[in-house]
Amino acid sequence: MIAHLLMIASLSMAQRAVPAEPMVVFVCEHGAAKSVIATTYFNKIAAERGLHARAIYRGVNPQADLSVGALKGLRDDGLTVPDQKPSPITQSDVDTATIMFAIGCTLPSNATASGKADTWDDVPEDKGYGATRDAIKRHVERLIDDLLKKQRSQGK
Repeated sequence: MIAHLLMIASLSMAQRAVPAEPMVVFVCEHGAAKSVIATTYFNKIAAERGLHARAIYRGVNPQADLSVGALKGLRDDGLTVPDQKPSPITQSDVDTATIMFAIGCTLPSNATASGKADTWDDVPEDKGYGATRDAIKRHVERLIDDLLKKQRSQGK
């Protein structure tokens, strides 16, 4: 009898399981600067606004280390800098992503074919950290606003 009640309770809890929080994957050519800036700002602003989502950064052709300039800029902005080395976008990233953003690069075909990909082609390449950060931050804030609307409409 007790085993039967435990089984019913566990099935009931499984049916009410909360869906996984949205996963945003930011991708830039080297996975070392633009995607890192986007991820850092996304995770900070999302937490401040109560959005249940997180972001990761990836590269199409990742370099060995994070961009010194991006890290300096993030530190100067008062943010905690990430310490994960750049890594390539994988099939697992594509599978778990809610949405992916290519920032100044071309995603691999499996990512574009997923139907989850979008691009931010207006982020400047050669105007310094401030201009890059400002363009990325505008996109991130709009994205968070959209995700918050969805989160609220789903009652989370």
